[in-house]
Amino acid sequence: MSTPTTETLEREQEKLWVTDAELIRRIGVPEKKAREAIRMLERMAGFPKKEKLWGDRRYWPAVKGYMDQKYGGRRA
Repeated sequence: MSTPTTETLEREQEKLWVTDAELIRRIGVPEKKAREAIRMLERMAGFPKKEKLWGDRRYWPAVKGYMDQKYGGRRA
């Protein structure tokens, strides 16, 4: 995975629907480890699924909410 420019990263922060590559950049985990974890989480109930309607992307607020709930973060 290539490193995006600062401008690209800033634009990505506003997106609601993210690809797995964008999700991985947002959570800040090395790509190989993150992809393994995503595969595992996809088998668990509650982890947001990719939506065909939105180009096989996940709804970022739902992913963040899942992580906050599972790992003790605060929900907005």
